[in-house]
Formats: sequence, structure tokens, C-alpha cells
Amino acid sequence: MDNGTILNQLPIDRTVCLTDVKGEQSDKVRKNQAKLLGKLGSFLQKFLEPEERILYASPAVAPISALEQFFKGWHVYYLKSCALVFTSQRIMCLPTTTGGKPRRMLSQARYGDLAGFKVKGLLGGTLELAYKGGRKETFTIQSGGDRKKIESFLGRQVPGGVSTDRRDRHSLCPRCAKPLAKDKYLCPSCRLAFKTPAQALRFALLVPGGGFFLTGHVWFGVQSALAELIIFILFLSTMVAAHGKVELMGASIFIVVLLTLNKLVAIDHARYYVRQFMPAEKPGA
Repeated sequence: MDNGTILNQLPIDRTVCLTDVKGEQSDKVRKNQAKLLGKLGSFLQKFLEPEERILYASPAVAPISALEQFFKGWHVYYLKSCALVFTSQRIMCLPTTTGGKPRRMLSQARYGDLAGFKVKGLLGGTLELAYKGGRKETFTIQSGGDRKKIESFLGRQVPGGVSTDRRDRHSLCPRCAKPLAKDKYLCPSCRLAFKTPAQALRFALLVPGGGFFLTGHVWFGVQSALAELIIFILFLSTMVAAHGKVELMGASIFIVVLLTLNKLVAIDHARYYVRQFMPAEKPGA
């Protein structure tokens, strides 16, 4: 959808979406919102409900665990990139590609399911959401301007609205927009099939870089596959050199540990993504 017309084609609350934290019209905010919504618009438009209005959209990073940060480093910010779209009724989370385009996945947090929120940070910051079901999660907001803007209007929305039986953020079918049940990888309404954790495990274990290839992260899959190949060659070389030399067996064990860690990172990545409900079919299928 063209950036120049997106703001006229989507149901936007212009008093919020196109203004700065003081509520004044801003060309900078308008440009940034047009750019982001221009990438999301074609996909997002299909899921907006009657009378629902877009309040703001922000690039973000989905919740990151300490282990993910340790093993994946700065790459995790690309692997877990998403867009948060705040509407008059909910917060929609859309995983995105490195180019900012939406994947065929989305979830929602209804304002009625939120017990509260916290916005923290200086230059960038975080958005912590607390759900009535008892769970909390934290999104990274990399722009200080987005963080301040979110803080300026979200308090008027949370808490509020009707709560769902999920009382938490939950995934929606990207074909029919119906809520999906946890660990059930077939839409009960339109029968759209999704990739499963079992498939993710097989791909990650049996195919070099397979955990990343399965989720569409091709470049990271290539990197992972090359790392596996190098580690395997080192293992064979070390085993040959260690033949009859017990003191060198420690190096072989260390290399096996490296290979295992590389596999575990790929498995963790793939299982995380499929649990966000990745369609098994290609777009348009």
C-alpha cells in the first residue's frame, strides 16, 4: 500500500496518530506513521473491526529472554522484530521481516485483558504489559519518541474495554481472524494449518540451519549452517589428532558442546516462531 495514500485509506484517529506528545500536529510523526503503516496496511486492513480506529503504530522487539540475548547477541533484535499497532480496542502485534514488512502472523492484547502497563527508558525503552491472567511481558521500544508517544495516550485505554476468556495476549488466524487455541495448530474456523513444534524440532536437528530456514530467516540459516559445517570439520580434525592422545580428548568434547549449543539455539528459535502460529501454506494458497 502506497505511503502517500495510506493515511487516507486506513481508519486512523488523526488527533492521536498524527500528533506529537503535546497533541500538536507533526509532519515528522505523520511521515513516520505513513512509512510504517504503508508496510503494514495491506495486511492490517483485513483484520480491523467495524468502528475500530488506529491510534498509533510503533516498531518494536518481541519479549527477549536472557538466554536468547546471551546466545543470539544483537541478532535477536532482527529475529524478534515486530510492529505494535495500538487501536481504540486493542494492541495488535505483527511479527515483521528485517525490512519491516509483516509476516502472515498476528496476535492481540485486548485492553480489557490488561491489568496495567509500564513504560520505561531514556533514549529507547520498554513497554511492560501485565495481563489479568497473571502473566507479564516486556517489548523493547527502540525509539525514545515512540516510547513517549505511547506513554502519552495508553493510560486512557488501559484498563478498559471488554475482557476475553484468554485474559492474555493471544494469536489470531491470519486467514479468518478468529482466535487460535494454544498448542492447536489447525484453525477451528477456516481449517488453515500451521507449522508445528514437532516440525521445528525435526528441521532444526536434521538440517543444518534448518531451524532458521523453516521460519524464513534465510540469511541466519546460512550463517547457522556454515557454523555447523565449520564446527563439524573441527570435530573430525580434532578426533583424528586426538587418536591415542587422551590429553586432546577435552578439545573434542568442547567442540561437541559448541555444536550442541548451536543446535539448541536453532531449535529454540524455530519453536518460538511456530508457537506464534506460522501458516504451513504459502501466501495465496
